[in-house]
Amino acid sequence: MLVIKNAEIFAPAPLGKMDILIGGEKILAMEPYIDPAFLPGDIDELDASGMVIVPGFIDGHQHFTGGGGEGGFQTRVPELTVSMNFRNGVTTAVGLLGTDSLTRSVENLYAKTQAFNAEGMTAFMLTGAYWYPSPTITGSVARDMVFLQPVIGVKLALADSRGPHIDAKDLASLASDVQVAALVANKPGIITVHTGIRTQALDLIFEIVEKFEIRPSIFVPTHINRKSGKLSDQALALAEKGCVVDATCHQELPEPDSPRLTAADFACIARDNGLFDHVSFSTDAGGSMPIWNQDHSRTVGMGVGTPSSLMFELNLLVNKKHIPLEEALRPLTTTPARIYGLETRKGSLRVSMDADLVVIDPASFSIRDVVARGAIAIKNKEAVKKGYFEA
Repeated sequence: MLVIKNAEIFAPAPLGKMDILIGGEKILAMEPYIDPAFLPGDIDELDASGMVIVPGFIDGHQHFTGGGGEGGFQTRVPELTVSMNFRNGVTTAVGLLGTDSLTRSVENLYAKTQAFNAEGMTAFMLTGAYWYPSPTITGSVARDMVFLQPVIGVKLALADSRGPHIDAKDLASLASDVQVAALVANKPGIITVHTGIRTQALDLIFEIVEKFEIRPSIFVPTHINRKSGKLSDQALALAEKGCVVDATCHQELPEPDSPRLTAADFACIARDNGLFDHVSFSTDAGGSMPIWNQDHSRTVGMGVGTPSSLMFELNLLVNKKHIPLEEALRPLTTTPARIYGLETRKGSLRVSMDADLVVIDPASFSIRDVVARGAIAIKNKEAVKKGYFEA
């Protein structure tokens, strides 16, 4: 068992100074004082005096097997490692494919997802990729969701010249397949929608919601934090209908002429509209962030998403936007836990929940320690748990 002592707890609601007892991957007790001398067996202690403890972060958009490739084979991004996530407070993540489902496969993603679970993280995945019909393992999206434990939904691209050019009937059929499979498998059943820069934006989702009466909340549009007035308006309108819309985090502020907003800026816009709890943050970790030429036909540079962007955006919310920490944590914790069907396990700190937590030094607003599924993964900023082939 593990006892963490003397920290200020944000669960994410502020609970004051408490000790936390952890055993068997779960939180067993949270009390103002827990004396290890009265506990049976060998007890590890972690002194968190002066620190703040928050729930482990949930990142709903990661390219576990790497993204990229738009600039040639040499631009294929390497696979993520488990310690990359732990170092940045991510204890639960959802993997997916991106533009490249030619040199990368859903089967490979499945294997990497299971590897992360074996290495101490909690990992899920989406079948599919940009394209429709969606690439799958079993032959259909619904069968992947029903028969493959970590598959909780499907990925699709809209409004992107690289993605599929589908009509309302195609999208409605996919949504119905996902809804039925979700019922059969008792899974959340989501469609994460990569939202490109084309002018139709999210028009197709609104069309099938109106025409086919598809439940809006099945969709999680991502990459919506852009300066496009139409996209922002549509994202907020979907949030009003019950969707969670996903803002992509970055690890630096945008240039003045950049088309993107920070995730923190978009969250504040949603907050002003009473929709803060309908925004999640994700990192696109392992995914390429191409810089295009003028006609968008070739890349002239390439960035890569990183899990560190979650803390960057959280810092913006708390220390630049002056959002209280207990509120600023929600897009990284309780909101993604809700859309991924994990409310009883993840996203908050209370007895019987999974012991996923992050110890933050409030002076530097940096991560000191991480506990994932009850085991110390990062201690004093050093990785304790690493992947099988990590040095």
